Amino acid sequence: MSKKNIDMTEGKPLELLTAFTIPMILGNVFQQLYTMVDTMVVGKFVSKDALAAVGATGAILFLMISIIIGFTVGTAIVTAQTAGAKDTEGIRSIFSTGFYIIIIETVALCIIGNLGSKPALRLLNTPEDIINQADLYLRINFSSCIAPIMYNVISQFMRSLGDSKTPLYALIISSVLNIILDLLFVIVFHMGVAGVAVATAISQFVSAFYCLIVTWKKFPEYIPLKGQWKINGGIIKTILKFGIPMALQNMLVSFGMMFVQSTINNYGTNIVAGYTAGNKVDQIGIQFMNSVGSAISTYAGQNYGAKKLKRLFEGLKASLVLNFLLSLILAMVIIGFGRFIVLLFLKTSETEAISVAVRYLIIVSSFYLFCGISNILQSFLRGVNYVTVPTSASIVELVVKIGIAFGFSYLFGYNGIWWAWPISWIITDVFLYGYYFFVSKPHLKKIMSD
Repeated sequence: MSKKNIDMTEGKPLELLTAFTIPMILGNVFQQLYTMVDTMVVGKFVSKDALAAVGATGAILFLMISIIIGFTVGTAIVTAQTAGAKDTEGIRSIFSTGFYIIIIETVALCIIGNLGSKPALRLLNTPEDIINQADLYLRINFSSCIAPIMYNVISQFMRSLGDSKTPLYALIISSVLNIILDLLFVIVFHMGVAGVAVATAISQFVSAFYCLIVTWKKFPEYIPLKGQWKINGGIIKTILKFGIPMALQNMLVSFGMMFVQSTINNYGTNIVAGYTAGNKVDQIGIQFMNSVGSAISTYAGQNYGAKKLKRLFEGLKASLVLNFLLSLILAMVIIGFGRFIVLLFLKTSETEAISVAVRYLIIVSSFYLFCGISNILQSFLRGVNYVTVPTSASIVELVVKIGIAFGFSYLFGYNGIWWAWPISWIITDVFLYGYYFFVSKPHLKKIMSD
């Protein structure tokens, strides 16, 4: 593996994971800035209805991204394990197969998304005064989905080889471009919701092509040679082994979000706008935990491929320490400054929406520790070939989240809905830790000591 990248099979786990996680955190935060800036611009320069329209698409767009990430994470795990085993020819074949995955995913999502956007919005009880704007925003996103698909496949490939910096640079460039184009299309050309969607699409294309060009230059030994650009059936099978459960897991999470979104939509545009603003801030916070999870997945995959059992458990402990520190800092920042951050999305006159956003953030951010534990355990288990358990955990989380959202909204109104997040995280953690401690840890000791 290139010395310019991080080899997770050597060195102190906490230092390695921290060095690998920080660029990923920044990258994931910048990736969230696409929709975050969209929300800020339409909220400040268009209208509250436009803000609610963009927010009403959140669960559906999360479903789209979840399907994309499901298969790209499958590719990433296979790449990490192959890199750990020092198999150059295997990595070339993965790279080639990844391009066919990009094409298949793009065609499927583009067709399904455009046909199903309006019916899905109606199913979610989207208010009639914002449904047309929401539908337009969705159609533009689905029509340009090749950009986020290409970026995620290539960036995950690079991260699996130990390079978490190039995807970050790509996102910094495209995020700055997105801000400029958002302001240009909305303020100068008065394109409204369509303007921010088009700006996002253009920016995502830039980040995808940047990663592609750098990969070609930085990893020439892993680029397929002439005649090697073929689909490898064995690799497809292995990717699907990881990717289908991951995609299913993310889809289940998305369905849970859709149910919660539907419940929130019943309370009207003010509540939807407040939730949208709070959720955008929350999604930035969640990226810290997601990044630690992605780091331990790569770490676990490489060390599992290298058959280093002791390092696997050391890495898991180190990731939990890192998660504790990050979740504590995040909670203090969001609780202390949440109201000021929310004002980036809402006008000061929108007092009800601001109150909704702040209350949501206080409840959810106070329990980030448990969200991080869930991410880490699921990612670790996937990295060492336990692919079905994280999906089972997602079913547990889905059932609990829906039950709490429905029951607490009936008892306490919309403020009760926010408790669906922390309660579902805690119960999922109990399930995952029980499986890890009693099943996977003893099994790993057995098979890796033979």
